[in-house]
Amino acid sequence: MRRDRHSKSPRPLIGFLNVLVFSCCISSWPTGLPAHENLLTRIENLFEGRDHVEDLKQAISLLENLLAREPSSYEKLWRLAKYKYYLSDRQKDQPGKLKLLRDGVEAAKKAVSLESQRPEGHFWLAANYGGGAELEGPFKSLWLITTIRREFEWALRLDPAYENGGIYLALGEMEIRLPRLFGGSDRRGLALLENGLEVGPTNSDLKLFLGETYARIGRKEDGKRLLESVINLADPARTVMEQEELRSKARWLLHKMR
Repeated sequence: MRRDRHSKSPRPLIGFLNVLVFSCCISSWPTGLPAHENLLTRIENLFEGRDHVEDLKQAISLLENLLAREPSSYEKLWRLAKYKYYLSDRQKDQPGKLKLLRDGVEAAKKAVSLESQRPEGHFWLAANYGGGAELEGPFKSLWLITTIRREFEWALRLDPAYENGGIYLALGEMEIRLPRLFGGSDRRGLALLENGLEVGPTNSDLKLFLGETYARIGRKEDGKRLLESVINLADPARTVMEQEELRSKARWLLHKMR
């Protein structure tokens, strides 16, 4: 999935041509599946190749083209919210990050309005709100805490296993990072993280944060075990680049624990 970052191929031009070809040929797709299903598979494949940011941008462009023709597609709206969230993490300037996160919020809101009993819209609405809140700082974002918590909790009720325990991670991190004055609780946060690990034992993001939390509260051996598993075991949901970033953080935390 990871592409050669030293390739001389004109990736942006290729991406534009691919969008053009797909837009022109969507009505005459050659396989037995409906054209939109084939294109959605193509979009998901591009997202899996997100280590190359142009693949992620192309996936978003294709989704936006489809939504221009089919604005009430739940499947495309929640994916757009998810992909905007991921792209915001690759954006370097804060205004660009905030715009992507706000776009993600709008897409997720539309998804929730269409299918309130499915977890994806709620999860990515909370994630995009949370990403924006983190960038804007606590004083501008305190009013969002209740909304973010509510949307994550709604997603948890609908599908506790969604995102491989990612909902538990999000709620657990909120509990631990929020001051007690604003409803935070280390005890509740730790319980959520440990429940999440049972649901998603391969979730490297969760293991990293839980391992760090264990080390902070004096359970160094438990923390060391989890951090070493981040280094030694693969997370099937992470790309090569994402996995290496997590492993680098785990090595740094282990070094701090010595």
